[in-house]
Formats: sequence, C-alpha cells, structure tokens
Amino acid sequence: MSTTPELTDYAKLRKMPFYYGYSVLTGTAVLCTVGAPLVLFSAELGIDKDRIGLIGGILPFFQVLGIAALPVILHFGTKRVAALALIARYLFLLPLFIAPLFIATPNVAFALIFGAIICFAICRTLSEAAVVPWSQEIIPRLVRGQVSGKNALAYLPTALVGSFLIQLWLDGQDGIERFYPVFAIGIGIGIVGGLFLFGLGGGGPRASSRSSLDAIRQLRVPLRDRNFLAFLYSSGSQYLVFAALNIFLLLFFRERLGISSGQIVLMAALIPVGSAAGSYAAGWFIDRHGTRAIRITLQTLQVVMLLALPFLHDGIPGVELLVGLVFFLFGFLVQGAMVGGSVYMLNYVPSTERESYMALAYSSDGIFGGGLTVLAGILVQYFEHNGTNLGSAHIGGYEVLFLVTALVTASSAAVFALLKEEGATGVRDFLGQFSTGNPLRALWGIQRFSSFTSEQRRRDLAYSFGGTGSTLAKDELISALSDPSFDVRHEAIRALGRLPATPKAIHALEDILTYDGLIELQYAALDSLGQLQSRSSAAKIARFLDDGNRLLRSRAARSLGDIRAETYLPAIRKMLAEDTDIDCRLAAASALGKFGDRQSVPALVAIYVDQAGDENPISEPRSKVVLLAISKILGIEEQFARNWRREQRMPGYCLPALLSRLAKSLDAKDKRTESVRATLQQAAAGLGTGPTAESFAALRALRPLIAASPHSEALPVVELIDGTRDITEAHPALMVLLAVAARHVLRPPKD
Repeated sequence: MSTTPELTDYAKLRKMPFYYGYSVLTGTAVLCTVGAPLVLFSAELGIDKDRIGLIGGILPFFQVLGIAALPVILHFGTKRVAALALIARYLFLLPLFIAPLFIATPNVAFALIFGAIICFAICRTLSEAAVVPWSQEIIPRLVRGQVSGKNALAYLPTALVGSFLIQLWLDGQDGIERFYPVFAIGIGIGIVGGLFLFGLGGGGPRASSRSSLDAIRQLRVPLRDRNFLAFLYSSGSQYLVFAALNIFLLLFFRERLGISSGQIVLMAALIPVGSAAGSYAAGWFIDRHGTRAIRITLQTLQVVMLLALPFLHDGIPGVELLVGLVFFLFGFLVQGAMVGGSVYMLNYVPSTERESYMALAYSSDGIFGGGLTVLAGILVQYFEHNGTNLGSAHIGGYEVLFLVTALVTASSAAVFALLKEEGATGVRDFLGQFSTGNPLRALWGIQRFSSFTSEQRRRDLAYSFGGTGSTLAKDELISALSDPSFDVRHEAIRALGRLPATPKAIHALEDILTYDGLIELQYAALDSLGQLQSRSSAAKIARFLDDGNRLLRSRAARSLGDIRAETYLPAIRKMLAEDTDIDCRLAAASALGKFGDRQSVPALVAIYVDQAGDENPISEPRSKVVLLAISKILGIEEQFARNWRREQRMPGYCLPALLSRLAKSLDAKDKRTESVRATLQQAAAGLGTGPTAESFAALRALRPLIAASPHSEALPVVELIDGTRDITEAHPALMVLLAVAARHVLRPPKD
C-alpha cells in the first residue's frame, strides 16, 4: 500500500464541485438535526439547560478522539474514513424518534438523546478528523480562502429555504411529533452528502509500514512546535465561543425576549447568511493579505458585540430586528474568524505531518468547544438561579456568559497576533486601507476587473483605481502590469502612483524600470515613483540621469526632485549646466526648485534670460518653468502661481494691483523709500497691457532696499534682479514674480 500521488491544481479544481456538494448537504443535514431543532426539541421534552448544554457540548468534546483516530485514518486513508463515518453518524440519530415516548420521564428521554449524540459524535470525529488533513491535499493553496467563502455562499440558499420551511412546519403544527419529518429529511440528506466524498481525489492510505504506535508517536512533532501550540489555544478558544453561543443565544432570545421556537429557527437562518458573507469576505481578504489582520479585526468586533448583548431586552422597539442583526453578526464575525484560523493551519502545517498536526488541532478544538461548553451550561444554570444585582441591572447566567466569552475572544485574538505568518499584512496596515480614499468604490472595481472585460474596460478600471485613493486595489493594478495590453499596463503604472505608497507597489514599479526599450512604461514608472516619494528608489531612478533618451533623463530629474533625494543634487546641478537638451535642463530646473536649492538661482536666472530672449514661441512657456522653480526656492510658489493665473485671465488688472500693494507695504517713515514708493505708484497707475519698461525699472529700483533686508530670501531676490538687468521689456510673468518676491522680503515683520 503506497501513498497516493499528489494531484495537480487543475485536477483539484475540477473536483471542487464534489467538495461543495458535500459541504452543502452536510450543512443542511446539521441544520435539520443537531442544530436548532435538536436544542428546541430537547427543551420541549423538559430537559434542563445544563443538560442541553451537555448535549450540545458533547459533539465538540468527542473531537478529543481525533488523536485516537489517527492510526485508522493513516491505515485506511482519509477518503474512506471520512465518507463511511459521515454516513454512519446519521444512522445513529434514529433513537431521536423514540425519545418523545418518555416525555413524562425527562431523564430517560435525555439518556436516549445523549446516547444517540455520543454515537453521532464519535462518527463525526472520525469523519472530520479525516476531512481536515485531506482538505490540505485537495484544495490548492492559493484559493483556500476563496473555497471557504464559496462553500458558505453555496450553502446559503439551502440554509435560508430550509430554515424558512422548518419554521413554517414547527409553528404550523402541534405536538412534539412535528420534529419527526425535520429529523428524517436531515438524516437522508446527510447520507447523500457522505456519498459525494467518494467523488474527490486523493485521500489514499499512508505507507502500511507504520504501526498504530508509530502514528501516535508522530504527535511529538506538533507537540514540540511552540508556534503551533499557541495556535491551538487561539483556535480552540474561538471554537469554544462558537459552540457556546450557538446553543445559548437561542435560549437567551427564547427565555429573555419571549420569541417563539419557530421564529428563532427562522431568525437563526441569518447565522448562515452572516457566515456566508463573513466567510466569503474573510476568504477573499485572506488570499490577498494573509490571516492575521482579518482574524484579529473580526475577533475585536466579536468582543464589542458580546459586551452589547446584555443590554437587549423585550422592551426595546423593534427588538426582533435587533435579534436578527445579532444572528447575522454572530455568523459573520465568528465564522469569518474561524476561516482565518483554518486557512492559517492549512498553510502552516507541513504536508508530510499533516495528519498528526491536524488530528491534534481537531482534538484540541474538541476539548475547548466540548468540555468547556459543558461548563458554560453549568455556569448559565447556576447564575440564572443565583444571580446578583449590580445597581438597577440584574446579572444573570447569560450576562456572565457573554462577559466570559468576550474575555476568551480577546485572549484568542491576542495569542493569534503572536503567531508566525510570513508576508502577512499587519492589522494597522489592513485597516489603513479602509481609512484612505474610497474603499467601497475600490472593492466594486476589483470585482468588475476580475470578470471578462475588454481592453478599454480594463484600461478604464485601472484609471478609476487610481482615483479611489485606496490601496485595496493595488494587487489588481500590480497584476495589470502583466496585462497583454500596453495601454492597460501604462494606465496601471500611472494609477499606482496615485495610491498611498506600499512596499509591494514600489517593488513592482521598480521592476518596470528594468524594461529597457519600453520607454513609455519606464517614463510612467519614474513618474509614479516620484509621486510616491519613494526614497528607497532614488538610486534606481538616478541611473536614468545619464540615459541616452532625453525623456527618461528629464523624468528622472523631476522624480528625484519629488523625492528630494539630496544625494543626487550635484548630479542635477550638473544636468542644468551641461546637458545639451534644453528640455532636460528645464527638468533639472524644475527639480532644483523642488529641492529649494538657493545655490542654483544664478544658473536658473541665466536659463530664464536665454529663453526670454529667444523668439521661438515655445520659449515663453519654457521660461515660466524656470520662474516657477525660482518661486519655489523663494518660498512664494502659491502667491506667484495665484497672481500669475489672475493676470492671465485679466491682463493688465492684477499686475498693477500687485505694484500698488507693494508700494503700500514699504515703510512710509523711512526716507529711503519715499521716491521708490512714488515711482511704484506711478508705474502701477500707468501699467496696462502695453510696454513694461517703466514698471520693470521701478521694480529693479528696489534692489538697494532688498539687499539691505535681513530676510533670509533677500540674496536670491537680488540675484534675480541682477540676472535680469539686461532685459528691457520684461514679460508680465517675471514682473509678477519680482513684485511678489519683493513684497515677501520687504514687508515689515508683524509685531
């Protein structure tokens, strides 16, 4: 007998419908048998709450036998054990049909139910202890979160319809016998679910040379793994909360709020609704971000919900809606967190030891969820009869239970945060994705991006991702960098530059820089890295300062200016002085402006003068690039840009007003300024859209005052005036800059 060869991922995915069918049918069978109907059935038979807790807790408690089942699983194979034990467990529920014959003697009825559930639990343990390690073999690693979510979604319609029909039946009939058809249908569906397991691949027996003792000895490996032992506590304590609340929430709403059994069964259908939503959402995020952040976030919200439950009472308007919301949140938060735990285990456990690791995990969950759930029943029973008052509030069994489960959940989250998980997103980073931009728009776009779309549609979606400002879309954009469409790749690069910086996005953009020959993509990547201000990328950007392509040289200079990588400031100064291409020199000018490099002002002014004297129409917009750079160095960029835009919209209106305000800002008590003030006022009055020689001369006359100013920016302004002394008819843009700069350094300081 040899080990079954590993299936390919393609073969595994082809057989997934059998796995989904097994999950849906088994979930439906549980819904009809050992779920809410069994709890309500037992309550109507007059069985006490502590014994109902024992019935509910015995299922997970018998999971401790998962270790004892290890030799059987290894010898016969996971498929055979899982399928046959699943079928057998529903046959052991037949004694439920004779329990009502002893309604007058609840002890006997309890004994029958308890015995049936014990046999059911033993077979359940055999089946699930085999399915858990088998699932690592049959589910591809990259889609384990998605498979969990799709399982829940596939089960959802059946759960809703089934719960509704069960509610109609239970509320529309009288007598304890009305539970019989529900149990019978559940047993039949459960058997069919077991047959579906035979359609899956793998699951063969391990090598026959291992004895039963050897199989048990294998447990030494996981027992020495401290990280896995910590996981066992986190997983088991979460399972305890699930098992306890799955029982006592029903009784809490029935006894405290007076909701009928049929209504509770119907409302409890919102648990699988929440479970489907929580499992799908958690699975989707887990495949992208790892398990840690998702599980801890969901468990934190569980604590909030548990602490709010004691405040529910039957006097609240619309309490039925709140009960439905609680059921939904219970399914969403708890099941979503449990998906995180199960995926972590599947990813962490070594495949060569999966049976021993997972048998130990399954048994550990049983100890927590079974043994401690029994204690939860005793706790509720005791405090319901011996509760205390805290002020005007009564503290009973359910209030104590909710407080204890909140503490247990908090400890589970704290321990899970300590587990090793390579490449996982941290909680703060994960939640930060929802605090920036528009996460809902990003999520909606992600779903559409993954469907069949045209090139233009993918391009539009990539563009819109950048507009969301949410890093939730970064994985789609990074994958789009390999799109067959050049335009989609180009748009994805640009969109990444508009999102908050992440190491993964920066690394992907740096890879684009190596695509020699694809100049447009390299240019866009340089631009995006500059927008992200990725200082770690400065060296990779700087190598393009000497590139043979002038577009890449100029973009590299501008991006280094965005990053403010001062290490490369000398290289950019050199480009300003020596590059043979004027556009590259202008790019260097723009970068030096972003650096605020005062040392470069004379060189910048020289370039401006050269462009201002050129009759080529393109020289005028080029000259403004230099003026903007100088304004940044002087710290007056916003004032310059605002006033220049006004002058462009209304020529001859803004500039005279600037000169007039400049004249008024001069110290009227200073004798040295009298003539300058008068000259400026006269220039302002005569300035329109015509010659500027007189007004420009008035501005240059401010040089002595500016040179004497103690302002830190006075020297660069003087250099600007000196550098443009040969210009007679100044362009209005230069005059706007001089007027704003002069007022900036000459304005009297505020007291």
